[in-house]
Amino acid sequence: MDDPLVTLGFLSIFHVVGAVVLANGLRTVWKGLRNKGQGVVSALYFVLWGALFGCMPFAFGVELATKESGTPLVLFGEAAIWGSVFLTALLAWDAIMDWLRPFLDTDMFLIAFGGLFMMVGTGAASFIVRDDLRTGLLIGGLFTLVGGVFFAIGARNALKAMR
Repeated sequence: MDDPLVTLGFLSIFHVVGAVVLANGLRTVWKGLRNKGQGVVSALYFVLWGALFGCMPFAFGVELATKESGTPLVLFGEAAIWGSVFLTALLAWDAIMDWLRPFLDTDMFLIAFGGLFMMVGTGAASFIVRDDLRTGLLIGGLFTLVGGVFFAIGARNALKAMR
């Protein structure tokens, strides 16, 4: 993890998840306070969890920014990613969910998950085949087969639903 872009990409996973959980927790707290305090206590857990999970990686960004050979761009990138995801999830969550609703169907999830699994299997096989042909084909074939089964089940169910 010597490359600042790789570090930023890795830390961004935690920023995105934490910012979305924090924003949804704050939205739930706000709705609960408007509805006479219903669900506020359970939502406060998600506010705390999202704040810790999303903001703890800033410590790594600060460390990278203050090193002698470090770059402050990682810290600025982290802040930009966290802030944009947080504001988007806080202010436009309903619009995003309306846009994503067709993709949140079980069959679409199976198709997407199966396709991703097949791509990972193909990629893993192409890298492993260079060193060991048999292991690469076995691992890649296994991933591709499992992903293909999920993809086929989702596609079959989606085509049945279209009739």
